Amino acid sequence: MIIVSLAFLFLSLFGAYAYGAATYFSIGQARSLWGLDKSYAPAVQVQMNKASLGIFVISTVWFVLNALMEFRNLTGNTGDSWLELAVFIVFLYPPVIMHTVYLESHHDAEMPPPLFRGLLRGMYVLSPAVGVWLLLTLFRVLPRPEPIGAWIGISIGSMFVLCSAYSTALMMRRPKRTMTADQAKLRTVMISLFVLLSASFFALIFMRQQQLLMEILDRLSRSSPVFFMVASVYFEDRFAFYDLVIKRGLTLLLSIVVAALFLTATLPWLEALPTGAARPWLFAAALAPLALLMPWLLSRTERLLDRVWLGREFTPVEAVKHILAAMQPATDEATLIAAAEARLSEIFGARIAVLVGSRAVFESPVEVEVKLTSPVSGAIVRIAVLKEASGRRLMSEDLVLLRSLGSVFAFMLENIRLQRKRVEQEQLAQELQLQSSKSELKALRAQINPHFLFNALNAIASLIHTDPARADEAVEQLAEVFRYTLRRSHSEWAPLDQELTFARAYLDVEQARFGQRLTCSIDSDHTAPAPLIPSMLLQTLLENAVKHGVSQARGPGRIDVIVRTTSEQVTLEVRNTGPGAESHGLRSREGEGFGLHSVRERLKGHFGGRATFKLSRDEAAGVTVARISMPHVRIAA
Repeated sequence: MIIVSLAFLFLSLFGAYAYGAATYFSIGQARSLWGLDKSYAPAVQVQMNKASLGIFVISTVWFVLNALMEFRNLTGNTGDSWLELAVFIVFLYPPVIMHTVYLESHHDAEMPPPLFRGLLRGMYVLSPAVGVWLLLTLFRVLPRPEPIGAWIGISIGSMFVLCSAYSTALMMRRPKRTMTADQAKLRTVMISLFVLLSASFFALIFMRQQQLLMEILDRLSRSSPVFFMVASVYFEDRFAFYDLVIKRGLTLLLSIVVAALFLTATLPWLEALPTGAARPWLFAAALAPLALLMPWLLSRTERLLDRVWLGREFTPVEAVKHILAAMQPATDEATLIAAAEARLSEIFGARIAVLVGSRAVFESPVEVEVKLTSPVSGAIVRIAVLKEASGRRLMSEDLVLLRSLGSVFAFMLENIRLQRKRVEQEQLAQELQLQSSKSELKALRAQINPHFLFNALNAIASLIHTDPARADEAVEQLAEVFRYTLRRSHSEWAPLDQELTFARAYLDVEQARFGQRLTCSIDSDHTAPAPLIPSMLLQTLLENAVKHGVSQARGPGRIDVIVRTTSEQVTLEVRNTGPGAESHGLRSREGEGFGLHSVRERLKGHFGGRATFKLSRDEAAGVTVARISMPHVRIAA
């Protein structure tokens, strides 16, 4: 009997803790529901929470009394007769259980027939009345039937048999096709528990000779609320806070069992410890192995419950890593949301949708919604668990994890928005820089054209008397140069072959000016269709080569243009003889440096860091090299 009493003492402690925690959490949930308007929380749902709260309160008191009675039985103290009287709280169970089943039936299907409502009202009167009658007979206010113990047992059994029959009939009314697989299993288990509960009461009446069997059946029937709670949580998870209730209750029970086993093994040795002031400290030191073992054991137990019972495949740390791995490659909001929805649905085993903004609407009915506000931009992120027949019900720890993962999503969203904003700012700066380079190009053209025209006309005037044919040719080339300049004055891009034709005309005019002092060549490997390059970019390099190279040398000069193209890159190279780099404007942005500065800015504006411009000097050969590398820009078909 000691083993039986110990086992049911622990079970009663578990029931008291579980239902006490359920009462605490349910009060908070009920307050939030009762304060909402009926469009969100229908009257049936509010009544269901009230009825459930009633069961929780009664069960908490019931298991506390049972734990006290089992403790009294183990200690041999039989003076607490008031505990026997407090057991009459059991007569409050049948009407509250029937009311809960009635409301659930009303909530899930059509309203039950009026007969069930009448029977419910009758039980609210009958069961408490029987309990009060028995109490009055015990105090001999009313005549006492003999034997009184049998009458009490028969009365309790009769009330629960009626309750079981009523609940079974209501649950059987719902067609199986309208239920999920878990709901069908739950109904089967609940009906089986009601049948077993009724059978145990009949056994208690007709098998009084079997003392040990009677003690076990009596304690099993008194512990039946625990079995109903466990079945409800396992198959349906109907209360969001039951994960905490079950896990804390089972870990409490495990702690008591482990502590009891430890003390059983060590108590003979502990009792031999010397008396005195050091004895409590020696006891505490002896319990150190238990203190070291319990955190590890409890964490493993909770993880096992999460996986096997609550269907949680990921720990919080694993969940964060899992969702981050999916969201990190995202480059825009749509990709980020899709990755978050897929991973959240995988983590929680339910269909989850993510919306950004308070006005967005979910496409399916929502089971539960988490709303977050970014502290950086104030963006509103809404994460909803959508209603699905096959989806897993999220409970309190799931919702805490969902909120945490939602914060991770909000952080990633802010990161993408900041990156996008930075790119937009860089693009704007690049556009402003390009506009500036265009303005500089116009200023450069305004500067170059009169200067070039003056020099060309002087050369042509001198050729008219010495070489009229060459003068006519120079006039035609000069006209071609200015026609092209006017044609390209409002166009930022030009085909490479046209730029090379323009470069040839420009160099021909300069050759007419310098005569035998200037030799030119153009070497290009490009094929049709020619790539696009910024207009008059090559002419700027040629003009600098003439102005700061050939014209500054006393002897003959040479200018070579070399163009090389690949499928990815275009390289322009202008080589000229003449003075070194100082005259090419590397240290000045005024006068002769304006053209080269314009080249750099235009390349940077169009291509950013993908284009390079380098001016170098080969002193041994006496040659200055201006080299541009830029991406290959194809002509649109």
